[in-house]
Amino acid sequence: LQDSTSKSQVDTASAGLDSAQSNLDLAEKDFNRYQELYAQGAISKSVFDAYKTKYEVAQSAYSQAQSSVSSAQAGLLQTDANLAATDAAQKKLEAAQAQLQQIEVSLDETEIKAPFDGVITAKYIEEGSMISLGTPLVALQDPNDNWVDFKIPETKLKDFHLGQVLTMQARDGVTRVQGTITDISQKSEFATQRATSERGNDTDIISFNVKVQVNSDALRPGMRFQYMAGD
Repeated sequence: LQDSTSKSQVDTASAGLDSAQSNLDLAEKDFNRYQELYAQGAISKSVFDAYKTKYEVAQSAYSQAQSSVSSAQAGLLQTDANLAATDAAQKKLEAAQAQLQQIEVSLDETEIKAPFDGVITAKYIEEGSMISLGTPLVALQDPNDNWVDFKIPETKLKDFHLGQVLTMQARDGVTRVQGTITDISQKSEFATQRATSERGNDTDIISFNVKVQVNSDALRPGMRFQYMAGD
């Protein structure tokens, strides 16, 4: 807005100067002509004085018009300087905002945040230890996202299917949990029975992993379960 106003003031002042110049030229011609006539005695002093005054007024108006143009141009220069200062300030602001964002990221990284709520089951570092990027700090278990893996011999694999609900008992003989089979591996893992001449087998019996999703807070890492037959 200031830039537009300053340019308008320069245009107005310039137009006023042009008008004052025209009036001054005309007044000067009249003054010169009537000065000669007065010198010849062709006109009275009062008539000559009138044109002399008109010429002096035109000179004064022209000077004022020049001052107005100079003032308007100075205002425009100041506006340009203000715009340049504003642009520089805007760039400084953007740089400061970028720096602030970087500081906020760095500050955020000073806090250790777990990807989910859970229980720490192992701690790999001590307070004051020097660590590098990617170093594991702790092991975290989600008590509501756990499962039991069974190694099922190929000879019994037909008894299990996805979505099947199993009841499992811990080794203490008391703790029982239920879970749903969510995965049966397509690839065998290892032999559960080696071929021996006494058994009369000529091949190994391999096993497949069956994953039973339990999601029970009764489970702890490393616990061993057996599934209850008949489920």
